[in-house]
Amino acid sequence: MKSIIWITCVTLLCADPALSETIVFHGASDASAAVAVGEELFLVADDENNVLRLYSITEPGLPIGTYDMTTFLDIDPEHPEADIEGATKVGHRIYWMTSHGRNKDGKLRPNRYCFFATDIDVKNNNITVLPVGTPYKTLVQNLLKKKAVRHLGLDQATRLNAFNLKKKDREKLAPKREGLNIEGLCTSADGKILYIGFRNPRPKDKLAGHNKALVVPLLDPDRVVEKGEAPTFGEPILWDFDGLGIRSMEYSIFHQAYFIIAGEADESDTFVLYRWSGERERQPVLAQKLTTTANHFNPEALIPFENSNRLLLLSDDGSLPIKIAGPNECKEGEYKKNGTCENKYLLDPNKKTFRALWLAP
Repeated sequence: MKSIIWITCVTLLCADPALSETIVFHGASDASAAVAVGEELFLVADDENNVLRLYSITEPGLPIGTYDMTTFLDIDPEHPEADIEGATKVGHRIYWMTSHGRNKDGKLRPNRYCFFATDIDVKNNNITVLPVGTPYKTLVQNLLKKKAVRHLGLDQATRLNAFNLKKKDREKLAPKREGLNIEGLCTSADGKILYIGFRNPRPKDKLAGHNKALVVPLLDPDRVVEKGEAPTFGEPILWDFDGLGIRSMEYSIFHQAYFIIAGEADESDTFVLYRWSGERERQPVLAQKLTTTANHFNPEALIPFENSNRLLLLSDDGSLPIKIAGPNECKEGEYKKNGTCENKYLLDPNKKTFRALWLAP
């Protein structure tokens, strides 16, 4: 299948036509977390299901491999979405993080509280993905016990023990309103620490007059996934992104720096790329603004490649309207009168797409 190329103008990137070409991948719509696997491949999660998909950057199209994590994650079939939102690679191991938030209606869904890992074996572009240990499902509960985070609003954003909330109070806890929502996961340069990035909540800084982005270091990820031991957290970090939260973050070996995509907690289309030295006492610095002017590009996952100065930015395109022949191609009740269906509701998975854009910080 030939890939479709669209042109998207992004602030500070349009001067170079090669950087404004958007690549389209097929077989998934809601690209939410991804890591590079070798020089030309990447593994991506779709937050609408529990399948990891392997793609080639040189031959975009359908995935060249799929790995269903449903059984390993012990998913409740009544509410099967795990909502995988973050990923990072340390050696041959990939750590995956779900949102740890309620659903869009503010309802508690146990499947969405999961931290897990997979090991990969790469031989001549043949990839084996093996689940590691046991998925850990009480990460947030452990974090809430840490004194250093009690003033940051995590308890109010989770309300894990509140089962009989009034509808209006429950709906406020949706991830894109006031509820907790993890979307970033990043290894430290030495691979010993994982940084957990929050899209929400964003603790209020009275001195600065706006909210700040929250990052919590996880110090012992191997013991958590391999032995099921309670996690050890480092002191939380607050970053000043002018009120924006974290949508994606990753360490680039090539740049020897961390890159963070910051964005609103809701559906707003303001996105900014920041660069961080890794020094705790230093704030990340602005790298470039990424506010798109066409095609609703929705930055959701950032992929550095070890020997490249470019970063691959993936878009969550689940809500894009797709022109279709009729309602038989769309999930029941989702067909629009204008002849379109949202990307994520297409019945044929091969027709679902997500886009990618090269950045050169």
